[in-house]
Amino acid sequence: MENLKRSSSVLILIISLAIGCQSTKSFQITTDEKKELHIIEIDTNRITQECYFMNAEKENNWRHQYVLHILNKQNEVISLYNPTNQGKQECLAHLNKVRKILKKELRVKLCARDILEKRNNKEVIPETLDFGPLGKHKSPYNGITFDSICNSKECYSISDTWTYTCPALN
Repeated sequence: MENLKRSSSVLILIISLAIGCQSTKSFQITTDEKKELHIIEIDTNRITQECYFMNAEKENNWRHQYVLHILNKQNEVISLYNPTNQGKQECLAHLNKVRKILKKELRVKLCARDILEKRNNKEVIPETLDFGPLGKHKSPYNGITFDSICNSKECYSISDTWTYTCPALN
């Protein structure tokens, strides 16, 4: 009888460990084709961001673009862009606000727009981006438009155009 109790206890422990050790998917995407809206659930360690400076013939303060790079489950990079160019300070303000959210959360939900498709131009060399401990990975996709971090806890929209993905901003 005592042997049966120990066996049951061990079995319960093994099942508990197996359930507890199951990890959530690090990247999951849901697309609403009618709205061309992508809802991307992703671990925050699979996100990098930058204020990209687009060089021009004459230096112009309004040549910065906020970009969020995400790493999908095939370890390919998808870039999400702010749809407008902006000044360096405005871009850095977006970057810092998003950084604070990413530090607080282990996983976020991102809303993005446009058709997600791989580049078909074989002459364009895909950019390689560094994701730290996750390695360096190529970006074979055309960029899409970043709308918001559409978490239920904290929502942050980078654009006034698509604020309905952040209900608190409406």
